Amino acid sequence: MPEGTVPTDGVAAGLRAVLPPGWPDGLWIVAVRLDNGRRVVFGRDGADDGDVATSAAASCAIPGFFAPVTIDSVRYVDGGAHSPTNADLLAGLDLDLVVVSSPMSVVGRPLRADLAARRLSRFYLAREAAAIRRRGTPVLTFQPTAADLAVMGFNAMDATRVPRVVKQARASATRRLTRTDVIDRLDVLTATARQPA
Repeated sequence: MPEGTVPTDGVAAGLRAVLPPGWPDGLWIVAVRLDNGRRVVFGRDGADDGDVATSAAASCAIPGFFAPVTIDSVRYVDGGAHSPTNADLLAGLDLDLVVVSSPMSVVGRPLRADLAARRLSRFYLAREAAAIRRRGTPVLTFQPTAADLAVMGFNAMDATRVPRVVKQARASATRRLTRTDVIDRLDVLTATARQPA
C-alpha cells in the first residue's frame, strides 16, 4: 500500500483533548498492518491497543495521503484498506440491530467520476450486511444519496465543506429515519428496552 506523508498527529491530539483515559469496553477500532496487509481490530484482537486516540489516528491513516501510525513498533493504515465499513466483524454477535454508516458507498447511480469506486463500496457493504442478516441480525445502512454527494464534493479532505456536509447528513438521515421500513427495523430497539433485565 502506498504511504502518505500527512501526519495524523492533529487527529490524535484532538481526540486526546476530549476523551477520558483508558479503553472503553466494547470499543473496536479497525486498522490494517502496513507490513502484511492484515486487518487488526484494536479493542478485540489482543494486540497492543495503545490508547484510543492513537488507534483512531491509525484507523484514519488513508494510504497514499496520511502517514502510517506506529503502535508498538508496527505501522498501521486506515481499516478501510480492508473494507470500507468492516461491518462483517459484527456477524454472529447476536445483536439486536446493526446500524452502518457507509460514507464511501452510494444509493442509486448518480453521474459522478467516482461512481465505480462508490459502487464497489456498496457491493462490499451489501455482502457484509447479507452475512450479518444470515446470522439473524437486522441491518440498517446509511449511504450517501445524490443530494448528499453534491454537498460532499469529490475531495473528502476539504475541511471547508464540513459544516455543509454535517447539515446535509443530518437532514438526509432524519428523512430516512421517518420512513416506515426504517421505523419498523428500529422497533426492535424499543422492544429490547422494554424487556426486564
